[in-house]
Amino acid sequence: MQPDTVLISGGGHTRFGNHSRRDKQTGERKDTYPVEQMLGDVIGEALTEAAVEADAIDAVYVGSCSPGAFTNQELLGPLALQRYPALRFKPVHQSTAACASSSMALHAAADALQSGRINAALVVGIEKMTLRNTPQVTEILGRCSYWPEESASGVTFPGLFARIGEAYRQHHGIGPDRYREMLATVAASNYSRGIHNPLAQFGPGSLPESAGLTSAQSILDLPEEKNPVIAAPLHLHDCSPISDGAVALVLVRADSGLKHDRAAAIAGRAVSTDYLPLSSRPALYKLEGARDAATRAYREAGISVSELDLVEVHDCFTSNQLLCLEALGLSDEGCAGEDYLSGLYGDDARCRVNLSGGLKSKGHPVGATGASMHYFAYRQLTGKAVGMAHADEPEFAAVLNIGGSGVVNCTTILQAV
Repeated sequence: MQPDTVLISGGGHTRFGNHSRRDKQTGERKDTYPVEQMLGDVIGEALTEAAVEADAIDAVYVGSCSPGAFTNQELLGPLALQRYPALRFKPVHQSTAACASSSMALHAAADALQSGRINAALVVGIEKMTLRNTPQVTEILGRCSYWPEESASGVTFPGLFARIGEAYRQHHGIGPDRYREMLATVAASNYSRGIHNPLAQFGPGSLPESAGLTSAQSILDLPEEKNPVIAAPLHLHDCSPISDGAVALVLVRADSGLKHDRAAAIAGRAVSTDYLPLSSRPALYKLEGARDAATRAYREAGISVSELDLVEVHDCFTSNQLLCLEALGLSDEGCAGEDYLSGLYGDDARCRVNLSGGLKSKGHPVGATGASMHYFAYRQLTGKAVGMAHADEPEFAAVLNIGGSGVVNCTTILQAV
C-alpha cells in the first residue's frame, strides 16, 4: 500500500426516510429530525467507528444538493461544528452537484489527502427533503437540469430519465412490454435486498415486504392506481422515493497512523462531466460520461470489470440501473435488461448489485446518496455489512453515483485492506 493511499476507516448513517410529520389541521410539515441533529449523530458514529477524535480531523467536506431550498439553510456545512467544538476553526468545504454532491465532497477530500496537505478528513452527505411537498420537491430538483430547455418547460426529472430510457429502448429495439418487464425485474431485485436493510426507507416491514413486491410479476400485476405512470414508461415503482437522511465517512491517509483495523482503500476514482442539456448529447441511449469515469477508475485501480465483487449503482429510476451496469461494463450495451431477465444478477451472481437495496429501496436524499453508496460498499468490504451481506469475502467494489441527468458522473473503486 502506498503512503498516500486514502482509506475509509469509519462511517455513520441515519435511517433514510420521512423524518417529518404533517400537521392535520394546518397542513404544515413539522421537522422530527433536524439537520443539526442528523449531522451530529452521523459524525459521532463515524468518529467512533474509526476510533478517531474530532480534533484529529483536519478538514470537513459536506455535500448537499439544495439545502437552502429544502430547509432554508443554504450555508449548511458549518453546522457540523455544533456538537463537536474540536472542529471549530477547521476548514469546512460545501459541495453541490445535484445527486452526486457528497461523492464530489469525497473526491475533494481524497485530493487533499493524497496531496499531503491533510491526514484525516470528515466527509458528510445530507439532505432534508420531506419538509416540502411533492410539487415543491419536483421544482427544486428541476433546478439541477438545464433550466431553459428542460424544467422551464415543465420537464421533470422523471421525464428526463424517461426520455433517456426511451432512447435506450428504441435504439436497441426493445418492445414496450419486454422493457416494462425488465424494469419491474430491477425494482423487485432492489426491493428484495432493501427489506433486509434496517437503514432503508423500504426496509424490514415496509410496503415491499408486506405487499410481496419482491418479484417482477407482483409489480406487473399491480392495478394502475397502485402503480401509476409518473412519466411514461416509468411507473411509481420505477422511481426512487423522496427522502431525508445523512451519512458521514472518516477518510485517512495510509501513513497517518490513524488507520483502523478494518478499512477500505480508494484504489481508483474518476469524475467525468457531460453536457448539461440532453439536446447536446450525441448518444442519449447511453451514459457516456459514466462510462468514461468507470474506464479511468479501473485504469487507476489496475483492475478490470471482471474483478468486481459488488457494485452500488445509481438507480434513481429503474431504467438508469440498466444504463449504469452497461456503463460499468458489467453488461454489453443493450443487454442489461435481458441479463436481468436471465438471472445474471440474481442472488448467486458473482458480482452483486445494490445489496443495500439501491436508491429505489434504500431511499434517495439526494445530497446524502453518494456518501451512502460508499458507506454500504465500505461496510461490505470490511466484513461489517448492513443488511444483506455478500456471500463470500469481497475484495473489490465499485460505486457509480450520478448527478443530474447523467451529467456529473463519479466512479470509485474500493478495495478491502
